[in-house]
Amino acid sequence: MTHLRRHILPLITLMISLVMVLSGCERKDLYLAQRGTIDVNVSVYDIDLDLLWGLEWKTQWQYLWDESLYGPIGYNEPTGVRANVYTLNEDLKRVRYTTRNFSNDGGRVSLTTRKTYDMAFYNNDTEYILFSTDESNAYYHATTRSNARAAYTRAYAHYNQPDQLFGTFLQDLYVTDDPDAYTIHYDANGYPYYLYNITASLTPYTFIYLCQVMLLNNNDEEGKRIIGCNGISADGLAGGVDLFTRVTDSLNLVAITQEDVKPIQANRPLRLPDGTQTEGDIFAARIMTWGIPGIDPLEKIMARTVVQPQDSIEVGIGLTLRNGNVYSIQRNITELIKRKPAGGIITIVIDTAEIPDSIIGEKPKPGGGFDASVDNWENEIEADIII
Repeated sequence: MTHLRRHILPLITLMISLVMVLSGCERKDLYLAQRGTIDVNVSVYDIDLDLLWGLEWKTQWQYLWDESLYGPIGYNEPTGVRANVYTLNEDLKRVRYTTRNFSNDGGRVSLTTRKTYDMAFYNNDTEYILFSTDESNAYYHATTRSNARAAYTRAYAHYNQPDQLFGTFLQDLYVTDDPDAYTIHYDANGYPYYLYNITASLTPYTFIYLCQVMLLNNNDEEGKRIIGCNGISADGLAGGVDLFTRVTDSLNLVAITQEDVKPIQANRPLRLPDGTQTEGDIFAARIMTWGIPGIDPLEKIMARTVVQPQDSIEVGIGLTLRNGNVYSIQRNITELIKRKPAGGIITIVIDTAEIPDSIIGEKPKPGGGFDASVDNWENEIEADIII
């Protein structure tokens, strides 16, 4: 029997109250000023991986991730929000915009009545993300810088991982001066003001993949064959996203490498992807990405759509051998990741017995020796030494 899972999107909720103030000192009910403010009250909720991926991810994930040592496995609560408020002309084209930054406690933006606006909200506590637009404000693009890190996969351009990014885009918000559209409230002095409430949701633009690598037959007479990992790369991924449409890049495909790979946990009971129970070693990494190119990832999971990537998506793993060398292994994960457009668990199984012993090598010998030879030594003396 097929069980359909209902996806409930994790979100950060913005309670946006449009405040229309009165003109003058006297109470003039039902008269709205030419200018008002938008009162942004930000309420942040947990971005729970259970809601984004479904509960089954916890049974698939087998690495023992200690958040006190490794940090949060999921999303963090952002510390602030930025609003780009776009004024539209009569043709509903964005002619200009203003930017305001808010803490999670909220803030205000001045607006003009009888005008129409677009509004983009996103968290402003990012470090590596670069934002760009054009003169017509047709898009608002987010990406990261390229870097020279060594990737363990194909020759894609290599980019930094993005920070976590949440956002929403509200279109065609008309600021009316009709008091019937508002609820009336009174300030401390008894003067009325009018509120118009909008609820928006900040949902992820960046997506987490948890990659766990299971090592089978990792012990021989010399000890551990694989002793660690230098990095894990994923390629064929989007290089950025348009914050307006939420569609990821379809032209700029990149590789991302996570060098912060967590240590091997040895001799663990493991359940392989086919359900087989065994024992082996396991290590893991958390990789933040823009996701699969050319899609709105959240739209795909809501529609329960299997995505067909533009190119195959591959993972490369830089295994640290016991002789100190690094050996790269590649795996095609297209079939797996196209069912996980908004992130999830990637499990790679490596039978280390299939790596030739000549590549694995021997363990480095501890310490060192001194081998001296002396040639052409004259006045040689032979003597018996009694022990």
